[in-house]
Amino acid sequence: MTDLTSVRLDRTRWLVGILAGALLLWAVVLYSVRDVGATFSNLGETAISLLAAVSCALAAARSSGRLRLAWGALGTAALAWAAGQAIWTFYELVLHTPVPPVGLSDIGFLGFAFAAVLALAIFPSDVSGAGRWRMTLDGLMIACAAGLVSWATALGAVAHSGSTSPLALAVSVAYPASDIALLVVCVLVMSRSRAHRAPLATIAAGLALMALADSGFTYLNATGAYVTDSPIDLGWFFAFALLAFAPLTPGATVHSPPHDAPLVAGAAMPYVVLGSSLGFMTWQLAATDVVSTVEMVLFVLLVLLVFARQFLTVRDNQRLARTLTEREAQLRYQAFHDPLTGLANRALFIDRATHALELHRRDQRPLSICFLDLDGFKGVNDQFGHSAGDTLLREVAARLRSRLSEAETLARFGGDEFALLTEDQPDPGEVARELLASLREPFVVAGREVSISASIGLSRVDLFDPTPTVDDLLLRADLAMYVVKERGGDDLLLHTAGLALAEVDDVVLGRSLAPALAQHELTVSYQPIVALSTGRLHTLEALARWAPGGTPVPPEVIVRVAESCDLIDALFQFVLRDACTQLARWTQQPGGADLRVAVNITPAQLGSHDLPQIVVAELTRQGLTGHQLCLEITETQRLPDAATGRAVCNQLRALGVRLSLDDFGTGQSTLARLRDLPVDEVKIDRSFVSNLDRDESQRRFVWGVIAFAERIGFTVVAEGVEREAELDALVRLGCHLAQGYLFSRPVPAGAIDELLGARQDWLAAASSAPVELSRGGVRQHAREPRAPVLAGDSPLTVPD
Repeated sequence: MTDLTSVRLDRTRWLVGILAGALLLWAVVLYSVRDVGATFSNLGETAISLLAAVSCALAAARSSGRLRLAWGALGTAALAWAAGQAIWTFYELVLHTPVPPVGLSDIGFLGFAFAAVLALAIFPSDVSGAGRWRMTLDGLMIACAAGLVSWATALGAVAHSGSTSPLALAVSVAYPASDIALLVVCVLVMSRSRAHRAPLATIAAGLALMALADSGFTYLNATGAYVTDSPIDLGWFFAFALLAFAPLTPGATVHSPPHDAPLVAGAAMPYVVLGSSLGFMTWQLAATDVVSTVEMVLFVLLVLLVFARQFLTVRDNQRLARTLTEREAQLRYQAFHDPLTGLANRALFIDRATHALELHRRDQRPLSICFLDLDGFKGVNDQFGHSAGDTLLREVAARLRSRLSEAETLARFGGDEFALLTEDQPDPGEVARELLASLREPFVVAGREVSISASIGLSRVDLFDPTPTVDDLLLRADLAMYVVKERGGDDLLLHTAGLALAEVDDVVLGRSLAPALAQHELTVSYQPIVALSTGRLHTLEALARWAPGGTPVPPEVIVRVAESCDLIDALFQFVLRDACTQLARWTQQPGGADLRVAVNITPAQLGSHDLPQIVVAELTRQGLTGHQLCLEITETQRLPDAATGRAVCNQLRALGVRLSLDDFGTGQSTLARLRDLPVDEVKIDRSFVSNLDRDESQRRFVWGVIAFAERIGFTVVAEGVEREAELDALVRLGCHLAQGYLFSRPVPAGAIDELLGARQDWLAAASSAPVELSRGGVRQHAREPRAPVLAGDSPLTVPD
C-alpha cells in the first residue's frame, strides 16, 4: 500500500468517525427532550450502524493478516445489523404494519452477534497453549453466571411468555443467548490479552452496550411493552458509535508486540465470577425467597467449573515448578560446562582446583595441574573450516576423557586449550603421558585422516610444598607447556625453577600480546624501498613495533610469539589496517599517488581461505585497489598445504595484489617455493648483500638470482643495503629495487609525510646534499658530491 493511499484511508476513517459522533450527539439531544419519533429512531439506527460498518471496513483495508480479517468480520457484523434494521424500518415506515415476530430482520440482528464473536476470536491475541484451556473454562463460568442473571431477568420472562410458536420462542431465546455469548467473549478477551488493548476495550464497551440494549428490548418485547423510539434505543446508538470509533484508537491497524506477563484480571476471573453469582443468589433469596431449578443448576455447574479451573491451575503450577527445576539444573550445568565438548569449563575447574588447594593446606594432600594445548589444530581449522574444527575438538575431548577416572577433572579453557586437575595421584606424569598416547591415532575430519598431537605443561604441589594460588599453579603449567611447544610439541614437561629464562620471557610476552593488540599498544613503522632505475620511492614496508614497559621487542620475537599464541592473524590484520589507512592518506598528498605498501605474511596464513576476503574488506574500506598492496611471504617456514596456498595466492593476484618472497635464499626449498607459489618478486636476504662489493661468491649468487628473475619475469629487491659500495655493486648487477639503512631505518608514518613533502625538490634538483630519513623526520646535511651511480633523470644520492 502506497503512502498516499494510506493517508486517504486514514482521512476517510476520521471523517466517518466524526459523522458517527455527530449522529450520536443528535440522538442524545433528541432523546433527552423526548421528541424523537419512529422516523429518526429507525433511520438514525440504520445510518449509525452503516457508519460503523464502513469504519471497520476501512480499518480492514489499512491492516494486514489476522487483524484485517478481524476488522472485516466486525464490519460484516455491523452491516448485518444495519440490514436487519433496514428491514424493520421498511415494515414500520413504508408498509406501516407491525414487524413479524419472526422475520428477515431477525437474521440480520442475530447475524451481528455471530459475526462479532467471530471477529473477537480472530483478533490477534497473545494467549496460547495452556492459557486457551483456562480461557475456555473461564468462558463457561462467565456464561453460567450471565445465564443465571439473564434467567432471573429477561431470559426467564421470555421462556414463560407463553409463545405458541416454537420458532418464535427459539428466536426470542436466541437474543439473550447471543448477548450472553457477546459478554463472555468480551470479558475473556479483555481479561486475558494484552495485545491491542485500546481498540479491544472500545469494541468490548460497544458490544456490552449492545447486549444490554438487546436484553432490554427482548424483555420489553416479551412483555408487550416495547415501542419504537423507546429510550432503550439509545443503547444501540452508543454501541455503534463506539464500534465506529474503535478503528481510530491507537494501535488499531498495526500488530501489537507479544506480552508474556499474565493479567491480574485473568487470574482473578474465577473468584470474581463465583463471588458475583453467589451474591446475586443471596440477594434473590432475600428478595423473593425463591430460586428456580434452572438457576440452581447453573450455579452448581458454575461451582464445578471453578473446581475444574483450580485443578488446571494446580496442575500448571506443578508443571511450572518442574520446568523451573529442570531449567535451573540446565543453567547450572551450562554455567560450569563447556557447551561444545561437555567438559568442565574454566569456572568449574577453578572452583575444584581451589578446593583441592584448601585440602592441601589442611591435610597436605598432593595435587597437580596439566595444561594441554593441541599442536597443529589451527592448520586443520583453517583448511577444513570451523565446523570440522569443532568436530575435532569433540573427538579429542572424548579421547582424553576415556583415559581418565571420575576423580579427575578435565576442562576446556577455550580454543584448543585443555586443563586437567588430579588429586592424590602418585605419578601425574603417567596420566599426562596417557593423554598424549590417546592422540597418537589419526582422527577422521571431513572425510580425511588428520594427525594431531599436544604440548603438555605439568605443575604439581607435593606433600610438604607451600600451598600456591590457583593462578600461580596455572601459570607454571602454562609456562611449561609453552616451552614444550617451542621445542617442537608432542611432549610433556614438569615445571621447575630451572626453565630457560628466554623461554619464560616469551611466555610472558605471549600473555601480554593479546591485550596489547586490543588496546593498540603496538605501532607500525615504515621502511622505504627505492627504485634503483629512477631513484624514486617505490614501496613502503609496514613493520610492527612493540615496546612493553619501554623495552623494544625485536620484530622476529613479535612474530614468533604471535605464532605461538595463535595471534599471527590478529597481528597481520592490525598491520594491514594501519598500512591501508596511512596509504589512503599518502595517496592524497603530492608525490604519493604511485605509492604502495608491503605487509608481511607467514606461509601458514596462506592456508586460510578467508585471507582474500580480509584483504578485500580492508582495501575497500580505504578506497584502495589491490595493485597498491604487496604481501611479503616469509621464506623461513614450511608451506603447510601447497595446493591451498597456491589457490589463495591466485585469488590474491586476481585482485591485483603483488606477492613477494621474503628472505630469498635462506629458507626451505627455495626453488620449490617459486614453483609452488605464483609470486611477483623476490627479496634477496641481507646476508647475501652484506659485503657484496668484497665477496665474489656473493656477487655471483646475486647476479644469478637477478638473471634468473629476469628470465621468468620476477622483480628483485635487495635487503639490508647499508653501504654505498654495496649500492654501487647492486646497480652494476642490474638489481631493480633496494632497501636498507643506507636509505632509511623504519620510521613512523609522520616521517613519511615529511619525505613526500620534500620529495619533489630532492629528485628534480638531483642535489648533492644527501637526504636521510631519521626517526625525527627528513634531514639534509652537506657533504662533497660524488658521481651519480644511478641511471635515469633523477639520480639518487645517499649519505656516507
